[in-house]
Amino acid sequence: MPTLTRRQFLSAAATTAGLGLPGCLPSGDDITLQGSGATFPAPLYKRWFLEYYRTHPEVRINYTPIGSGAGIRQFTAGLVGFGASDAGMSKKEIDKLPPDFDGVRLLPMTAGSIVLSYNLPGVASAVRLSRKAYLGILLREITDWDDAEIARCNPDTRLPAMPVTVITRADSSGTTYAFTNHLSAVGKAIGTPWTPGVDKSVRWPESIAAQGNDGVAALIQLTPGAVGYLEFGYAELAHLPTAALENKAGHYMTAGQESGLKALAGAKIPPDLQIKVPDPADPEAYPIVTYTWLLCRGRYPDAKVAETLKKVIAYGLDDGQKISADLGYIPLPADVVGKVRLALDTIRAEP
Repeated sequence: MPTLTRRQFLSAAATTAGLGLPGCLPSGDDITLQGSGATFPAPLYKRWFLEYYRTHPEVRINYTPIGSGAGIRQFTAGLVGFGASDAGMSKKEIDKLPPDFDGVRLLPMTAGSIVLSYNLPGVASAVRLSRKAYLGILLREITDWDDAEIARCNPDTRLPAMPVTVITRADSSGTTYAFTNHLSAVGKAIGTPWTPGVDKSVRWPESIAAQGNDGVAALIQLTPGAVGYLEFGYAELAHLPTAALENKAGHYMTAGQESGLKALAGAKIPPDLQIKVPDPADPEAYPIVTYTWLLCRGRYPDAKVAETLKKVIAYGLDDGQKISADLGYIPLPADVVGKVRLALDTIRAEP
């Protein structure tokens, strides 16, 4: 089968195969798995599930991208068989899980870069933003594109004298969590505190909010002077320029597979697999990357559901990783794949 680009896939398959029933309910010889959550990995998950269906037509997997926060809530309420989050889950969220779940298995399935895309009419070259500049923009301490700090980063670019309009997420978003986690780390490093905090939803100093990564992309396209944060592949799909950002080593880096892998390299893998890389130190690393997790129960009441879900996830860890780069994501490092396989083996059916 020919390889599809992200754009070709999204044009050909806006939804996964089949219509699902709430909470992973089997029907006869067929089975439907239902999941919801993060918009960040949605194009990749939908591609995986479509490809799996083509070779296993008895298995239909529906995934609804509603944001990490909503996905966690639906997973906790038992409305879906699996959730997805770019923020993992906090201890407080895990403590709310029903006892019959036997906990949660947080499985990192892919990673991606969060970019700052912008709409600057008449500016052809890529804009460079120092750590001081992009933190200042988000704190609204820098409010115009021709600000001295932005100009200092772009000596050969004529920047327009127009206001900066910041675009943020309206929904409870793991992308927001990962982005604010990075901004907090940068603030500590340069001595400018990131006051809005780190969470899936924060009170931004001043912004226009949009729903989902695709909503942020659309609003940037419609707003001259806009800048907003979103997953790299969504920016590519919308043909939006992305800023070169100053990393911890002082180098200006653009998002891509190589700079993303540099950011992930050597990160400590905790027992719960919630790997966070808020400010990577590698000189060639793109500075804002995040893993994204599938949320699975430790125990399912139906053996067929449990075994089918495990097979689908195993596909994502194997053949699915070969698709990741085609859609703008970062394939998992080999040591992470090994840890996820071990965690996957602990998912079981009710005895």
